[in-house]
Amino acid sequence: MGQVAGGRKLGSLAVAALLLACGRPAATPRSPVPAPGEAFSGERARDRVAALMQLPRTLGDPRRAAAIDELAALLRAAGADAVDRLDHAGVDPWTGQRFAMTTLIAQVRPQAPRQFLLASHFDQRPWAESDPDPARRERPIPGANDGTSGIAVLLELAPLLVDQLPPTVGFSLILFDGEELGRPGAGPYCAGSRALGDALAAGRFPRVRAARFGVVLDMVGDRDLQLLQDPRSRAALPGLVDAIWSIGQAAGHAQFVRAPGPDLVDDHVPLTAAGVPSLLIIDYSYPAWHTHADDLSQISAASLGAVGETLRLALRAHTW
Repeated sequence: MGQVAGGRKLGSLAVAALLLACGRPAATPRSPVPAPGEAFSGERARDRVAALMQLPRTLGDPRRAAAIDELAALLRAAGADAVDRLDHAGVDPWTGQRFAMTTLIAQVRPQAPRQFLLASHFDQRPWAESDPDPARRERPIPGANDGTSGIAVLLELAPLLVDQLPPTVGFSLILFDGEELGRPGAGPYCAGSRALGDALAAGRFPRVRAARFGVVLDMVGDRDLQLLQDPRSRAALPGLVDAIWSIGQAAGHAQFVRAPGPDLVDDHVPLTAAGVPSLLIIDYSYPAWHTHADDLSQISAASLGAVGETLRLALRAHTW
């Protein structure tokens, strides 16, 4: 997940009033097509986290190519008309090890005149520098919350949006690779969103560039979820931040706390810099962050449901 601006590494509706291991693991389920008006299911999203945990996504793992193929298939099953791949590379600033990465960019109704985007990172951190056991700090973390919860919400939310949004509305589903490629005090982090920003500047992915706004999810599944308002999100989309938090609270989701959070650098920052104003939904106050305790036991269906249902209500309420 991102980093505190100038500091150490960290994770990541009144909207109508706004612009608003080798091979493919068989355990990964496809969600059924939702009935009209169906609400977001936190229980199903938690099951999705458990299934996604079977996909090896740690930077440098030789099995991750098959996992990326599976993620692309899951995006198609969630309603994407097309899935593009953005290949990029980066270097561990401490060791010089080079990593090949692939960010996935899926399009839902790419011909629709109104576009937005939803994004999360899928890579799992190869180091656990915050682990209390020094002997385990150079081993990959499980990444149940940091690297899996966000994509689980997006994959469960997308079919609901396909069913419930007007046909004139399309959206991009972006799964960033390499968000975790960075070291405390050295950066650089957010490799996938920075690579996408460069691609947009070069004229690629016009549907992404046409998005009116973006929403990035990072670490949204922990049992004690408290979603504060990121200052850079407020700077980019103040009305949209207010609207989402208001709708979340009105729907009874106390996880949305109307108070400022720390200044975070996550994938929303390169997106905003590239011309797509974006906000971040994240709980940075997560004790298991970058430790081996970030496993499935940390994940709450209620937390996932609060985020997914709030976004469903927000996007349905928007005057398209």
